[in-house]
Amino acid sequence: MTAEILKIISKRFFTNVLILLIILFLVIAITGIPTDFDIYSFNGEHKANMEIDEILQSIKNNFKIFFSGEAFKVMIQSETTVQLLAKTAKKSSAILFFGALLAIIIGIPKGIVDSRKRNRSGTIKLLQSLIPLSVPDILTITLVQLGAIYLFNNEISIFGLGPFPFLGDETFSHAIYPIISISILPAAYISRITANIIEDSFTKPYILAARGKGCSRFQIIKNHMMKSIVFGVLSGFPTVIGIMFSSLIIVERLFHFQGIGFYLIYFYTTQLIPPYEAGIGFTLFIVALAIFYYFIFMLFNALKDILMPQIKSH
Repeated sequence: MTAEILKIISKRFFTNVLILLIILFLVIAITGIPTDFDIYSFNGEHKANMEIDEILQSIKNNFKIFFSGEAFKVMIQSETTVQLLAKTAKKSSAILFFGALLAIIIGIPKGIVDSRKRNRSGTIKLLQSLIPLSVPDILTITLVQLGAIYLFNNEISIFGLGPFPFLGDETFSHAIYPIISISILPAAYISRITANIIEDSFTKPYILAARGKGCSRFQIIKNHMMKSIVFGVLSGFPTVIGIMFSSLIIVERLFHFQGIGFYLIYFYTTQLIPPYEAGIGFTLFIVALAIFYYFIFMLFNALKDILMPQIKSH
């Protein structure tokens, strides 16, 4: 069984690495296209403002910069790109880690509570679980920020804590609202997974037998369903990570939390950094974000492959 699991993990690992390499190749190639490249129309004809050889040479130079290591030594605001990347990666990792943790802490209990509503109107129940997932992330993040601004300006504390700042990244308290913002949609997704697993499990014979013996709902969930819930959440975590990564740039930009996502927009829009340095920084940060995402994605897939046989055996 162990050899089989290792074979599956190895196959998925090499497949994902191949996909990642293709993505990195495309990222470096696309970001190597000159920023002033354009296609214009004249008398019904479409023409580029550059020759194809000039574009290919620019892409070739971009690959050369990265493969030679020059991209890691470029100075941006008195720091090398590697130093800046390491500093911002820590901030983004903190938001993602604590956001995922908060989503689990909120999502699983909420799913357990929602599963108790299985006898209620199907339409109302469906809306309760789908509405949070249907709201655009930009809206939920904006609502959290508006609430944060209101609480801060009126010096309102929550459970005796705060008021917390709503902009910046100087202390951990600055990360509170970004963490809350990035955890809302994942928590709703985890809640739905948990509720569905519990509802499906209550129709199984061994659960019906446990209920017939007088076991309480809490005992049944704790002793008979928790492993299935953990596996279900773990199986859905690649999707959760995708949701969080897609929200990362918006969260960091709106709360001025200077992580990887913040600097991606900054490099693309700023006039304070020369175009060459900004272009190198933009490409390097996209590459780093892609590697980071795929590493987490492969990690959770590997955990799923390891835990699934153990859960099924029980």
